[in-house]
Amino acid sequence: MSELSRREFAEVIALVGLAPLLGERAGWSSLAALESGSAIDDPTSLAKALANVIRAQYGDRLSQADLGVITRQIQSFLERAAKVRKVPLTNGDEPDFLFSPIRVTGVG
Repeated sequence: MSELSRREFAEVIALVGLAPLLGERAGWSSLAALESGSAIDDPTSLAKALANVIRAQYGDRLSQADLGVITRQIQSFLERAAKVRKVPLTNGDEPDFLFSPIRVTGVG
């Protein structure tokens, strides 16, 4: 995957929030690939350990297929987090967008 700019990253985050609403119509085939298991074949030991925590707490409500999907999703999240940590930031770097509340200058 190529390097993402901060603006592209913010757009991806916004689109991921809309993914359940957009579904396959918007080209979210990578999410379907993740669920089918073709995206990640061999999860790391950390992903397996985190999935075991979920199995220990919710195992009576999950099937083996569900646990497999959860393990692959955890592995995907860990890989994405590693990519985000690789982006060099200094103390002076600002976010791509800044929140600024509406200021009311006069009441009346």
